[in-house]
Amino acid sequence: MPGVKRSLTLLAALPMAACLGPAPPPPPMPAELYGAADCASTVFPTDPTVNAATVDKFAGVYRRGRESVTVSRQDHRFLLHRVRYGVRELRTEAPQSWYFRDGCGVRYAFVLPPDGPGGMLTITDLDGTSSRWNRQGY
Repeated sequence: MPGVKRSLTLLAALPMAACLGPAPPPPPMPAELYGAADCASTVFPTDPTVNAATVDKFAGVYRRGRESVTVSRQDHRFLLHRVRYGVRELRTEAPQSWYFRDGCGVRYAFVLPPDGPGGMLTITDLDGTSSRWNRQGY
């Protein structure tokens, strides 16, 4: 009889479950099923020309007011980390160029002094707005 008693309790509670409200919506569909991936998370194919000799000169922390951008290299990947934008991989526009783009098409132009510390980074968004960042450290 314990099984019958449990079944009756469940049947009695079933109408009250409808009072709890509608079911939550289903989770969103994975991006790979409905469209292109987020451009900011683009990972380029490994490029052996990205190495210490070609990109480490741009590495460092660049500041604009209270905001900062960190530029670094990890193996054969050239990376830029910006708060609220995340980490983006950069790819050069031409061999030995100081101009780069991320997976979204945002442009990054580096200017370095011929000798000594310093440097500047100009970020140009897709809408054409530019921001200038000064290098503070390596």
